Amino acid sequence: MNPQPQPRPHPLAELIRIESDPAYRAFFCAELDAAIKDRFANRAAVVAEVQAAADRLRALILHGEPGPST
Repeated sequence: MNPQPQPRPHPLAELIRIESDPAYRAFFCAELDAAIKDRFANRAAVVAEVQAAADRLRALILHGEPGPST
C-alpha cells in the first residue's frame, strides 16, 4: 500500500502570509534585515582580506619583501 503524497503548498503561500499578517510581516522583515546586514558584514570582511592580500603581493613584487602580515 502506497502512502498518500502530501499536497504541495500554494507556491505563493509565504508571500500571501507576509502580505496578510502584520505580525508575520514584521517578523519576516526583521529576519530579512538581519540577513542582509550579515551578508554585507561578510562581504566587507572578504573585501578587507582581499585588499590585505593584494597589498602583501604588491609589496612582494615591488620590493621583494613579504610586507605587513595580518
